[in-house]
Amino acid sequence: MPRSSRSYAMVSDAALGSLCELGRRLREARLRRNWTQAVVADKSGLSASSIKKVEGGSPHITVAAYLALLDVYGHPTGLDEVMAQGQDTLGESLSRADLRKRARGQRPEEADEWEI
Repeated sequence: MPRSSRSYAMVSDAALGSLCELGRRLREARLRRNWTQAVVADKSGLSASSIKKVEGGSPHITVAAYLALLDVYGHPTGLDEVMAQGQDTLGESLSRADLRKRARGQRPEEADEWEI
């Protein structure tokens, strides 16, 4: 996928691929219901061109458009599992690791205060 704009440059290839895959699955959901893009646009309140962009995995469309389609297809909580507990294995491993916590150093005026 060519990186012709700033929004493409800010997103990794893996993330763009994931967005394209989500768009493909949303298109398949529409086709399984035998709905046209115009029907989905009417049900979701989006324009037909927005439906086309979502199904194409465009990063130029808001996440609200993706959520609107998930809602239309009966999965309004479809994004609930993203980064849910048990899904963020790297973050959970890091939190369990014995990493140094922030420590406050002694202020110079406090050090002199207790000396006799």
